[in-house]
Amino acid sequence: MEKLKYDDMKKTWYEIARYQDKAMDIEYELEIHKKLLDIFHIGDYYYYICNLFKVEFEFLSDNVKKVLKLNETSDFSVEYIFDNIHPGDKNRFIAFEQKVTSFFNGLSPDLVMKYKVSYDYRIKCSDGTYKWILQQVTTIQSDENGAVIRVLGVHTDVTHLKPDNIPSGLSFIGLDGAPSYINVAVDEVIDIPPEPMLLTIREKEILKLIVNGNTSNEIAAILFISKHTVDSHRKNILRKTNCRTNSELLFRAVTQNIL
Repeated sequence: MEKLKYDDMKKTWYEIARYQDKAMDIEYELEIHKKLLDIFHIGDYYYYICNLFKVEFEFLSDNVKKVLKLNETSDFSVEYIFDNIHPGDKNRFIAFEQKVTSFFNGLSPDLVMKYKVSYDYRIKCSDGTYKWILQQVTTIQSDENGAVIRVLGVHTDVTHLKPDNIPSGLSFIGLDGAPSYINVAVDEVIDIPPEPMLLTIREKEILKLIVNGNTSNEIAAILFISKHTVDSHRKNILRKTNCRTNSELLFRAVTQNIL
């Protein structure tokens, strides 16, 4: 049987689609991009925009409920990620995040938005099971000094690709012609010099509960205060300790005896 020629195939596609030689509608174009993501992603995924200054998600796609088996998107937060990382992956997660901070602090401002960070870890779903999540994050807003303000992240379920439970390394993928750094060597721990602690008694109390694995809602119930108050204290603790991430804060709290 004679193979269908490419030109004949194109004519068939155009006929099926009632092809017209005109500009594509923007909404339809966006729908095609979404479809491409759905087709070529290696597993179920969700995406988000995180404000690093506020340490909170400003946007979160609804598919997080399917991936992590959550009832509501509001159940997911920065605290949820760290609280539910597999115990065997937590130290690696901390070391990777410290390396990421070091890497971006060493970049010139014009290069900050030209890198995607990629690594994976296991995270616990609401039913107690664990999934391997490939985390890919890129900066979408920075200030004139190159400080990261907002990032766009994608979490992809790659559990089916991890039968041996061997994690991937930390990689910095260069965009727009920037060089890439694959499987970067990372020390188990990057030492951070201790600084004078100026935490109030209440802040130390909350920090201790954070280290114990309590969520903001749980802390609010334990201390008989509102979740909003807890979140305000958490932001103040990050600011006072000069920590950019919760993982960095927890590492310092445990290793530098600041409780």
